[in-house]
Amino acid sequence: MSASLERTKTPASFAADSLALGMMVVLAMTIVQRAFGFLRGILFCRLMDDSVVGQWAMAFDFIIMITPVMLFGMPGSLPRYVETYRQQGHLRSLVKRLLISTAILGSVFLVAMLVAPDWFGWLIFLDSNSQALTYSVAMGVLATIAFNFVHQLVSSLRQIRVGSVMQFLQSVFFTLFALTWLIAGGGIVGVIVSFAIASLVAMLPGLWTLSKGWSGLPQSESRFDAPSMWRRLLPYAAALWAMNLLSNLFEMSDRYMILHFTTGSEVAGQSAVGQYHSGRIFPVLLLSLATMISGVLMPYLSADWESGRRREVVEQMRKFLTAISLFFTAGSAAVLVIAPWLFATLLENRYSDGLALMPMAFVFYIWASIAIVGQDYLWVAERGKWVGIAITLGLIANIALNGYLLPIWGLQGAVIATLCSHAIVLSGVWIAMVRCDFRFDSVMLLISLLPATLLLGPITALFFVAIIPATNQQVQNWMLDGLMQVKARWGLPKVAHAVLPARMLD
Repeated sequence: MSASLERTKTPASFAADSLALGMMVVLAMTIVQRAFGFLRGILFCRLMDDSVVGQWAMAFDFIIMITPVMLFGMPGSLPRYVETYRQQGHLRSLVKRLLISTAILGSVFLVAMLVAPDWFGWLIFLDSNSQALTYSVAMGVLATIAFNFVHQLVSSLRQIRVGSVMQFLQSVFFTLFALTWLIAGGGIVGVIVSFAIASLVAMLPGLWTLSKGWSGLPQSESRFDAPSMWRRLLPYAAALWAMNLLSNLFEMSDRYMILHFTTGSEVAGQSAVGQYHSGRIFPVLLLSLATMISGVLMPYLSADWESGRRREVVEQMRKFLTAISLFFTAGSAAVLVIAPWLFATLLENRYSDGLALMPMAFVFYIWASIAIVGQDYLWVAERGKWVGIAITLGLIANIALNGYLLPIWGLQGAVIATLCSHAIVLSGVWIAMVRCDFRFDSVMLLISLLPATLLLGPITALFFVAIIPATNQQVQNWMLDGLMQVKARWGLPKVAHAVLPARMLD
């Protein structure tokens, strides 16, 4: 019995990357990957008409939304349970059952798209006459399922470098394949197929890592209890599925409402989505950065919370949320200053509607960023259900307001509706945080309202960004504390010594 227990507790493969190394790799890869994504977005807008850009935006959004939804969150449970079953010596059995379940659900979805391509074409593109377009989306969905399963498994085994390389290669290969196709005169079907091929190619490092270490996994001599595994896994997967469904529906609801409720033909709806997509190219980068910050911050908040340092958790959250509002608003204002030139030069003056809606897009994406980082507090306090309630309220408001405003004001009405719905979500997150003993005061109110100053113009927004730390002692103390930490660890640049009073640096 002791020999069996020893075999189950001594992993012989997949040595985990350290947390510090993993975070550094993720940060570096994320920055480079987002740079490729930004370049790709700009070139897509240059090389395709706005209606075709709208088709791509809808295809990509559908692929990203439907993949976790159709799989009922089961592959998403790998990060939670891989280490548990590896230590028990039953990881092979767990992965085998999840792989079979994923394959069955993926096959059901594929059959549905083959049987009813016209309906899916209408749902995704408002065009039921292009079966080739629908089939390319099906190929993209299946490739994404395969990529995500391998990536989740590799990341769950704490092979952070390999997982980051997979995501990086997916972005790079997709950019190369799709741009080559478009420059050669290809159309939207080839772009979607390029995404599928890039996803399959990017799986190779993960598959190689798994094949190299799989035989060394510990194995238990005890029988695997599959019913017990399903009883434990399914509730977690169901909760994850519900959260993914709500989040993805909320994130995509504005584009679907624009496509289906814009007056005119399907081309008018696709063009409106394309214009909207162009206006989101810059703002969506903030959301990606906030998501990364949220993921990095969570383990540290959890450690402090479990150690009883809950006041420190509150103060850390207040500092991070203030910094996000200030820096994101300042960065957005800087982009808005040069945006007319960028749209005239890079996008050839073909996306005037996208340029007009960009200030509002920056506002609601900064609000979304504050909410994403802020909800970390609710998760560590084990009150994550309030996040789902806030998103549900925002989703309902987004659909209702889009349905009312789109026929009246067109694309502008859709953006106003999305702006209001994000304000509702942020308000819900704030209320939930306060109910969980988070301190909401005048500083938190100011940083919540600060992004809205972008609607008054970038210069006005920069003025208010400067006013808040200049007039608020608490924010000044936080900034000085941050500078002291940087000085203690890395040393301050000479410019800081030249600009800041000596008493602040001593």
